[in-house]
Amino acid sequence: MPGNKIDANIRCPSCNGQLFPKLLVCDSCGLKVEGEFVLNEFDSLTPDELHFLRVFVQCEGRIRDMEAALGVSYPTVKGLLASIKDKLSQRSPRFAASAQQREGGEEAAGSDASNLRADASADEILDELESGHISYKDAVRLLRLARKKERPNG
Repeated sequence: MPGNKIDANIRCPSCNGQLFPKLLVCDSCGLKVEGEFVLNEFDSLTPDELHFLRVFVQCEGRIRDMEAALGVSYPTVKGLLASIKDKLSQRSPRFAASAQQREGGEEAAGSDASNLRADASADEILDELESGHISYKDAVRLLRLARKKERPNG
């Protein structure tokens, strides 16, 4: 690392507990912001897991390319990926729900969509879709339900 900068992924040298930032400083103008900062789910990843994600992005998610880049087998790549996915899901409920939706999980399919009223209009459903609060799959399901309510015999 350049200069005397400290790696933000280190643990407390005394008790091995999680360290949290309390002060942010702008190198350009010197502005200092002090307070309690919320970390994202990626702060829980180890340096090796972050390296794995960098390789994943570099290989554009192609597991065969990751095998070669990391020098490990296909099952090892899949296992590491599942482990990181699980770790991120535990830290971020929204990540977990969106991951389940992409996998077709019925549990999560209505999770964000359940925030809408049962009689939500097509415009309200489309607004939720556009804002990213519900998935395309949920929007289609809700629009079909709304259409059935409009035409009970159809």
